[in-house]
Amino acid sequence: MSRSPLLRRHRLALAGAAAALVVALGALAAATLLGPSSAGTGAAAASAGGAYVALGDSYSSGVGAGGYLEESGACVRSLRAYPYGLGRTVTSFRACGGARTEDVLGRQLGTFPSDTQLVTITIGGNDAGFADVIQSCLLGSPRACSTRVGEAERFVRDELTARLRRVYEAIRERAPKATVVVAGYPRLFARRPWCSPVGAIDDREQRRLNEGANLLARTIAAEVEHHSGFRFVDVREAFEGGGVCSSAPRILGVTSPRFSSFHPTARGQATYARVIGRRL
Repeated sequence: MSRSPLLRRHRLALAGAAAALVVALGALAAATLLGPSSAGTGAAAASAGGAYVALGDSYSSGVGAGGYLEESGACVRSLRAYPYGLGRTVTSFRACGGARTEDVLGRQLGTFPSDTQLVTITIGGNDAGFADVIQSCLLGSPRACSTRVGEAERFVRDELTARLRRVYEAIRERAPKATVVVAGYPRLFARRPWCSPVGAIDDREQRRLNEGANLLARTIAAEVEHHSGFRFVDVREAFEGGGVCSSAPRILGVTSPRFSSFHPTARGQATYARVIGRRL
């Protein structure tokens, strides 16, 4: 049976939106190759409690929260990101959307203020292929989703720990007296019917992706335990009920601009700040 011109146009529009999402996620993953160097942005003076350096990836830079700093360029740093919600002066805001462990080592560390007393970071999700995993599940077949999640999980189990260790040791070398807060990642999905006209992630895939987030949290937490003065902050329970497609989401689904997709909202960043603040 032939399809109507209207239906064909609708499907072409969805295909175009899906392609735009792929491009946006890929661009965000490459942001650290184009973004500012480790000098970062933020206030020049330290707070009374010593200097605070904010490192990490898009979950620390505030992608998805809006209120972006123009000078942050492709790193997409936001004034609504959790570092600004901790009640401390952000001495150096170096987090950058798309960052992997190698980017933290190569572009974000540099020289720390001699009085650095606090460092925060989220890192590891992009090493595990966050954007590619989401793309595979959103736009691919259930088999493609399962295969890609499995590959990411094997990477987390077999390779991520060593990468995290190198980052944590490098931070300690530069900030020997600082408290280092390593924040984890939320489970993204509320296990609700899919709510976006672009792609689809069904309940089984949402569950599998959430299980991957659990593995990532356990892996990061286990490595943090080996580093004196480091604290792991688990945000998974704090985000319960606020996942993608929930009635009051704190994690975005497919959005415009596309690079914000599957990142915390401003309320999500406030959730990070609240949970981290309890550990300080």
